[in-house]
Amino acid sequence: MKRIVMGLMVALAIVVFVPGTMVAAGAKTVTVWYWDVNFNGYSMKQAAAVYNKTHPDVTIDIVEIPQGIDNKIEAGLQAGGSGLPDIALFQDFIIEKFVQNYPGIFVDLKAAGVDYSKFAQYKVGPMTDKGKIYGIPFDTGSTGFWLRTDFLKQAGLNPDNYQKNLTWKQITDLGVTVKAKTGKPLIAYDSTNIDFVRIMVQSAGAQFFKKDGSLDLRTPAMKQALTTLKDLNDKGLVYVTEGWNNWISAFNNGDTAGFLQALWIIGTLKSKPDNAGKWMVIPTPLLSGVPGAQNASNNGGSSWYVFSGSKNKDIAVDFLKSTWASTAPDALEFYNTILKGAGAMGTYLPSRNGSNYTAKDEFFYKNQAVYADFAKWMEKVPVMMYTPNYVAMTTAVQNANLLMLKGELKTVDDVIAHAEQEYKQTTGQ
Repeated sequence: MKRIVMGLMVALAIVVFVPGTMVAAGAKTVTVWYWDVNFNGYSMKQAAAVYNKTHPDVTIDIVEIPQGIDNKIEAGLQAGGSGLPDIALFQDFIIEKFVQNYPGIFVDLKAAGVDYSKFAQYKVGPMTDKGKIYGIPFDTGSTGFWLRTDFLKQAGLNPDNYQKNLTWKQITDLGVTVKAKTGKPLIAYDSTNIDFVRIMVQSAGAQFFKKDGSLDLRTPAMKQALTTLKDLNDKGLVYVTEGWNNWISAFNNGDTAGFLQALWIIGTLKSKPDNAGKWMVIPTPLLSGVPGAQNASNNGGSSWYVFSGSKNKDIAVDFLKSTWASTAPDALEFYNTILKGAGAMGTYLPSRNGSNYTAKDEFFYKNQAVYADFAKWMEKVPVMMYTPNYVAMTTAVQNANLLMLKGELKTVDDVIAHAEQEYKQTTGQ
């Protein structure tokens, strides 16, 4: 009996309880917070599987925070770091708020040896501050202009003639022809965000803020973007919707001949199998007359960060470097896996040679290799600066844009002045 009791005591001594799991003493646990189990969660689990091949003693505890992850993290920071994970996912547009408002909360991963020359540079910009770089870039929101080839054909046009870099003037002319021949407006537009305008502004390498963080809506790119939107609307080429679901219905059900958005919309397009073979995507149109404009832009995306207060930060850093920032064969295949499994295209440039990146896709017109195209366009995306007041800016511009589309604001200058006034009322700046 004594031997049995002693055996139980030894067994208990070598087991440590961790919420949700039992981990042997001496084992190491890295906790990761994320949202979206089918996209971000799936991708991180694949990364953990790769790491565990060579580090079986490390448990990657992947915890979904379905809603309010930013607020939960901010509450933890205000409580001195209590209850925070080792690694967390942040949307790119919000990270500057945390870097500026909570100096020193993240590990400098540049100093830890991450080679950032191997990532798409537009992702690196927002996570950089005073020579330090804090995140591991994850997915791209590389954008393109999506077109229904069947509607182009109905309008007497050959879709093959449009599979190239175009200007917004050429897109407008295309839209006029399609509308005249088919009755279909060219563009599905969601009035509850500024995606359409911000994609155009970023494509020109322009910003919504000055370097000191003050609002700057009077740039040539912003004025040209608003002028383009107004012209499209005045010509009856914009189909205005309200909210995500209505916007999706507009292009999936054939109410419009196209839309402007990022590659992550592919899954939504494929949810309508009747449209197989009808869609193609071309590079983001060029904002003519604006210096530095490109046929490339971005919308969306997030990145991984390690908290400097983490007791396991060295392991967390090694995990991210070994999977998300490595040219090792298993790491590159991991990127190939998440592209096929979740439609998650990483921004680690060496990963673009994977078979799933280069494969043709039967859903699209003439089996377009859409991922290969987006991966190519991604490299040219200009860097966007967000600042802590990015959300306030987007709300103000969104509201002003809608008034313009309704005809209540008559000029681009009126739109900008209205947005500036609302922004000032919201932020005091």
